[in-house]
Amino acid sequence: MTSLTEQQKVQALYKLIGDRGLYVNTNADVFTKKPEEVPLGVGYKIPLMQDGSQAYASPLLFATLTSLLNHGTMLITGAPGVGKTTGAEFAGHFFNGTPLEEILAAEIQGHPQQTEEKMIARYELGKLISSGQEVVIPRKFLECPVKVIDEANRCPPDVLSVIMRLVDTGKAVYGNQVLTAKSGPLFVTANYSDEGTFHFTPPFLDRFDVATMVTSPQPWDLSRIRARGDEKLNGGLTELLTIPPEMKLNFENIRKQINGLEERTEYGIPAVSAFADFVYGSLRFSEAASDSLARSTKGNAWQVNQDNAQAGHFVDAPFTYTVNELSVRTARAMMRYAKAFAWLNGKDKVELDDIKAVLPYLLWHKLQPTQKAMTENPKYANDRIAFVEGITQKIENDYADMMSNQSALKTYAAALEVLRKGKIGDKTLTEPEIKNVLRTAITRIGSIDKQWTIPLASQLASEYNLRTMYKK
Repeated sequence: MTSLTEQQKVQALYKLIGDRGLYVNTNADVFTKKPEEVPLGVGYKIPLMQDGSQAYASPLLFATLTSLLNHGTMLITGAPGVGKTTGAEFAGHFFNGTPLEEILAAEIQGHPQQTEEKMIARYELGKLISSGQEVVIPRKFLECPVKVIDEANRCPPDVLSVIMRLVDTGKAVYGNQVLTAKSGPLFVTANYSDEGTFHFTPPFLDRFDVATMVTSPQPWDLSRIRARGDEKLNGGLTELLTIPPEMKLNFENIRKQINGLEERTEYGIPAVSAFADFVYGSLRFSEAASDSLARSTKGNAWQVNQDNAQAGHFVDAPFTYTVNELSVRTARAMMRYAKAFAWLNGKDKVELDDIKAVLPYLLWHKLQPTQKAMTENPKYANDRIAFVEGITQKIENDYADMMSNQSALKTYAAALEVLRKGKIGDKTLTEPEIKNVLRTAITRIGSIDKQWTIPLASQLASEYNLRTMYKK
C-alpha cells in the first residue's frame, strides 16, 4: 500500500474526527478558493465551492493548524454546549499525539476562585514545613504538550495576567522561580459574556494567534453525532479515539515542511508578505494622532481617536473603520498560519488565496470597529468575522489599485534602486543628485491622492535618511 504524505494523513484525520462523530460541524466557512455565492432571496447568500477547492469548518480547521504548530495559541468563543472545549481536546489528541486522558488531567477550569497555585505550581509542602525550603512542583498543566483553559473569562483579572504571560512567552513565574511550559498548542475557551464573566482586555486578546466563533451544529449533523453512541451509557470513547497506524504523524517533519514553504512572487516581490505588510500598514495609520507621519499611528491616538475625531482627508480609507491597529505579533502570525494552511492543502508555495482565507480569523478578536463601521452594519457588534471580511475587501481594493498604478510603482522602485546603488544605470550620482531624485519621486507619488502612497513615500524617506546617516 502506498504510504500517505503528512498532508494526506492530516486530511484523513480531519475527516475521521467527523466520520466518528467526535466533532461534527459542516458549517463550512473557510475555502481555499472564494466560493460562488448564490442569493437565497431573503438577504442571505449560500456558498458553493469551486471545483478543485477545499472547504473547512473554521473551529476544527484552526484547532488542527494550531495543534501542528509548535507554539500555536487559539481562542475559541461561543455559546455553552456547542463543542468549544471538546473540539480543542480532540484536535490536541489527534493532531498533537497527546493522549486525551493526559489533556483532560491537565486542563484548567475557569472560575472566580481559580488561583495561581491551582493552575501553575505549588510548593512541596513537606520540605516547606520541615526546613522552610521552597521547592516548586509544576502542575500538570505546564507539563502537558496540549494546554486547555476552559471558560477562561470566568477567571479574575489577576489570574488572567498569569495566563497572559504564559501565552506570550511560554513561561510562568511562581515564587522566585521561572517555569517553562512544555511546547505545544494552547487553547482557551470563553462563553459569551454574562453576569459571571470578566472582560478580556485588548492586550490579552492580542496574545492569541487565531480565534474562532463556534456555532451549534446544523440539524442534519445530529444524526452523525448520535451515531457515535452515548459515552455516558457505553462507558467511554476509547475505540473512537484510536489513531490508525497509517495516520500517525511525524510532527518534526510537518513543522519543518511548513516553515520551509516559500511564497509565490509577483514581479520578483514575495506576494504574500507584501500583502500582509499592506494590511498592517493600511490599519496602522491615523490622521487623528498627529500631523507628523512619524507619530500618525493608531497607537498614538490615545486621546483623540478614530471615533471622536473630526473627519480627516481620507474619509473612506480602511483605517477609518478600526479604532486600533495591529501588533507585530499579529503580523508574524499572518505568515505562520498562511503557510500552515497552504501546506495542509498540498501546495508547494504560499499564495495570496491562503492568507486571504485565514486573515479574518487572525484579526476579528483584535480589531475594534469604529462607530462608522457599526453604523454601516450594526450586525458587526455580533459578527466581527464579517467585519474583518468587509474591511479586508476594502484593503484588497486598495492593494489592487496600487498594483495597477504602474507609474507610481515604477517611480518608487526606481528611486529605491538609486538609493541602494547610488547609480542610474552606469552613472554614479552625487549626494545632491540622489537627494533630487528622491525629492522628485516623493512629489510624484504624493500627487496621487490615496492613502497607500504614504507608506511608499515614507519608506523612501526612511531609506534616504539611514543612507545619509551611515554613509562612509
